Amino acid sequence: MDRTSRDRPPSARHTSRLSSRLSSSHSRNGHRAPQDNHSNSSLKSSRENRRQSKRTTRSNSDTSHSRRNSNGSKKTQPAERSGSGGNFARWTITVVMFLAIADLIVLWTSIDATIGDQNGDMPHQTGPEVGLHQLTEKRTTDIQFQLMNDIARKQQEQAKQEHKQAKQQRPKKRRTRSESDIRRIDEERRRRYVPIDKVKNVAKVNKVKNTDTFGVNEHIVKILTAANIKLDEELASQLPTWDDIVSMYGDKPIIHGLETCQTYRDTVVPADRMLGPAGIFNTGTNLLFELMKANCNIKEARTSTTHREPHRNGMRFQPPWGKHNPPSNYRDQHVAKFWGEGINQTAFFPVVMIKDFYHWAGSQCRHSYTTWWDHDEDRCPNLVNAYNHPSRTAVRFGRGTQYYDSILDLWNKYYQEWEEQTFPHLTTRYEDLLFHGEEVTKIACDCVGGAFTTNFAYVEGSAKENGLPIHNGANGLIKALLQ
Repeated sequence: MDRTSRDRPPSARHTSRLSSRLSSSHSRNGHRAPQDNHSNSSLKSSRENRRQSKRTTRSNSDTSHSRRNSNGSKKTQPAERSGSGGNFARWTITVVMFLAIADLIVLWTSIDATIGDQNGDMPHQTGPEVGLHQLTEKRTTDIQFQLMNDIARKQQEQAKQEHKQAKQQRPKKRRTRSESDIRRIDEERRRRYVPIDKVKNVAKVNKVKNTDTFGVNEHIVKILTAANIKLDEELASQLPTWDDIVSMYGDKPIIHGLETCQTYRDTVVPADRMLGPAGIFNTGTNLLFELMKANCNIKEARTSTTHREPHRNGMRFQPPWGKHNPPSNYRDQHVAKFWGEGINQTAFFPVVMIKDFYHWAGSQCRHSYTTWWDHDEDRCPNLVNAYNHPSRTAVRFGRGTQYYDSILDLWNKYYQEWEEQTFPHLTTRYEDLLFHGEEVTKIACDCVGGAFTTNFAYVEGSAKENGLPIHNGANGLIKALLQ
């Protein structure tokens, strides 16, 4: 079979073989192939078939060639990529090796030092061994220094822990005092806290005798004499007249709640009775405490077994829930940090102090305590802001902050809340305590069953002189009278 026949398709080869066989058989038999129309048509069809097979073969070869080219291109892409990645890796390795060689050169140069250059001796010893030895010594010194710091820190922490443990053990030692020590301490307290009516303290004895009154009303002279203040002509010219005081505040003190005194005395035994001031800031609570402490004494309070009395006379600095805190949310619900621990709050009798709003607002401008609102030295009390709206006021009490429309709203709502309370308490004005101090303190002392002193002692200077910065600049008696 020649090459031309091999390139033909199977159908064409089969047709050619058949025709060749027929022609050979006819030749052997002495016959010629018939040359009719049918044979001509078959030959033409065979030629057409051969042409068609050639076209099909070419198209198939072109298609396979294109597929091979496409597959080859796809396979060459990763190769190209791998080639670019390999170049990058080679460059990276070259740079890293260069940096490593440079670091080795620098390290060799640094350790190739002399001891003489650093310490001033043995200049002949050089080389990398000496440098490595110095580097090792430096690292050893640093480690020793770090260990010493760690040891010192641990010692300090241990000392603090021991001090804390010793501090925690102190109350246990106090509880284990002997009976003789307890009797000795009680005797010392008795000598220190004696009944007020037997006190011979020079500070409480009226040394000043204002014989010349300079036309000042005798009631004001009595107040100044009780406060041990010398009256002179200059002071007399500055004091207000008694008629002016009466026209503003009346000739007698106003005290609300006197009907609750009997209820308090019937429900609380004398040994558990306590009295102290309550009220908002700048209303004279400290002045009331000083006056009650110096002039009233509940004798049975010193023998109380339910709580400890700091002054042993039943007069306390504030209620156990805090003297400035509103009663509705704090009484029996909060314990004050000072003088509040371990106290039966229902056994405490508060005397609520209230001050004329005009003067109270001026006091707030000088000392706002924990009250914040929009104001300054030129605009105070500033009840309304620049937009003609009330200046919103925030007050921080014992457990959180409460908000009011203004300081006037604060003043109204605070005392309205006290007015709604039904438990025993008194309410009086700061001005009554200022101009009728002896009468007010005697009524409060009698209310809780205490003994009032025969030598009434007033408080001159600020009743807030306890070293606290928040109290600096508080008014004394003279300044209060002049206002």
